[in-house]
Amino acid sequence: MFDNGKFINKSKSLLPIYYRDKLFFTRDSGENPGVNVDLSARCGLECSRCQRQTYYDNSKEIPGHDLTIEDFMKITDMFKTINFCGQLSDPVHNKYFIDILRLCKTKNVGGTIHNASSLKSKEWYIEAFKAHPDMRWIFGIDGMPEESSMYRVNQDGEKLFKIMLKAKEYLTKTPSWQYIVFSYNEHNIEKARDLAKKHGLMMIMLHSSRWMAESDPLRPKSTEYNLQFQGYVRDE
Repeated sequence: MFDNGKFINKSKSLLPIYYRDKLFFTRDSGENPGVNVDLSARCGLECSRCQRQTYYDNSKEIPGHDLTIEDFMKITDMFKTINFCGQLSDPVHNKYFIDILRLCKTKNVGGTIHNASSLKSKEWYIEAFKAHPDMRWIFGIDGMPEESSMYRVNQDGEKLFKIMLKAKEYLTKTPSWQYIVFSYNEHNIEKARDLAKKHGLMMIMLHSSRWMAESDPLRPKSTEYNLQFQGYVRDE
């Protein structure tokens, strides 16, 4: 049975974005607020600072399950902007995901898809892009593609980067490259920005709090990037 409280987390502010020098949020306002949705409990990555790890460390099962089409229809009846947030899972691993995208397209529901999985094939992604070309896709590749797996364990960053470039052929919105700054990739920030600009991608340089202490080896050395949770997006 669909449990509104369990699977939906209403948010007054999702991802703050600087785009063409204007700040906005990826949600509707007023009578039609956006919503964060975790579509399943599954993810193919083993990111060391992900919330999933707190469950593994305490031998607990990840909560939730794959939302069905029937579940999701109830969400689309309430909201017209959906943020597939991937807080505890990656939305692409919901087995109904492409059908969910088709449903959103049919019901004129838009939103954002946060994704970091390279386990799906290029052909699968193309089908997903075609299912709803108006969705905004954000691809999590933390560092240059070849080094992203240092944090996003099990990710083939180079494969996912190529998929992100392929998305440009099918989507109406420019794909976004989300780059969380860690110690191992902070020296490549400008190189990544140049690469994003070369390929016409929107660059998300995210200051994170995904380190536990001053001594955490993932903590960036630069004081510009080791602040507690500051995120921004620039149209490069």
